[in-house]
Amino acid sequence: MVSNWLLGSVAAIIAIATFGIPWVIREYFPYELLRKQYYGKPQVNTKSYKGRTVMITGANGAFGSRAAKLVAHRDVDTLVLVDVMDLKGVKQQIEQELKKESKPLPNILLWQIDMMTFAGCQEVGKKARELRSLDHVLLTAGILSFNRRESPEGWETSIQINFLSTALIAILLLPFLKSSPGNPNPPVLTFVTSFGVYPSSFTMGVPKKGSYLKHLSNNRDGMEQAHQYGRSKTLLLYFARELAARTTSAKGLAKVTINSADPGSAWTNLTSPNQAQLIPRLITNYSARDPIYCATALLNGASATADSHGKIMHDFDSPSYPPFMVRKSGQVAQQKVWEESRAEFEAKVPEVKAVYELLG
Repeated sequence: MVSNWLLGSVAAIIAIATFGIPWVIREYFPYELLRKQYYGKPQVNTKSYKGRTVMITGANGAFGSRAAKLVAHRDVDTLVLVDVMDLKGVKQQIEQELKKESKPLPNILLWQIDMMTFAGCQEVGKKARELRSLDHVLLTAGILSFNRRESPEGWETSIQINFLSTALIAILLLPFLKSSPGNPNPPVLTFVTSFGVYPSSFTMGVPKKGSYLKHLSNNRDGMEQAHQYGRSKTLLLYFARELAARTTSAKGLAKVTINSADPGSAWTNLTSPNQAQLIPRLITNYSARDPIYCATALLNGASATADSHGKIMHDFDSPSYPPFMVRKSGQVAQQKVWEESRAEFEAKVPEVKAVYELLG
């Protein structure tokens, strides 16, 4: 009896070590992705943005401001900087750098908006009508909040800004995505994803009844709020994948490239609160790199060719979607995200109805 018990215990340990631990790592902590980004030092692939229009949201942030400077140093015609913060400082820095190197100054437009409200997002759509072209859109705006708050729209603020407002801006901009005459590729709209979707995935189950989005938004402080950044980014990744699939077959919309880019991690003003959180601090320390490489990875995603459509872009490759998104349950969750966000937008932002009709 004892020997059988020992044999059974040993077999169980071997099974856990052989199958269980690797499965957990693949699902919740694929450390190889983090390590590759830690060592990755990507360079800007596009040598010139001459004649093109590039829009960057979150342009006052660590990644957005650096991406804006990278574009400005490569002959961009029009640079649209969007943020909740005043952007005059970023514009001045760009112009000073270019003057110092005797480079031409682009037309820099500063759009200050409130992403806590859908009305603020609508302003981006209204202003975009004035643009002759819109070649590249990089949606870096986001927040990291360890304390639960609600937006004026009634959503937890991480879900409001990182998912709903970002998704709404994308829908509003779709009709205005147009390549300039000198750009041989379709216009690109790039969402920003995060490694945080992996450890947050075990909290992303779809409830048996009721709204999926409200279920995730009606969270509590503590562990749920600690995962809220990753949860909001998961919702955005679902939305991005569905949007890419629908634009492929949409009638009445010009061909566009929709993708998501993962910048990797860095210590920035956004992530600095993680210094007080043991696990997030250890993960960031394990993978953090200079923010300029993160910004470069994002810009390369937003400048990618049409074969990046529907994909996740890393430094030098395109990894598969997280395992939980590939399963049937992930497909169900994706449809819930699409349908519920569409209902929310159409109820509060009437002009998106025409775009959704084109998407089917």
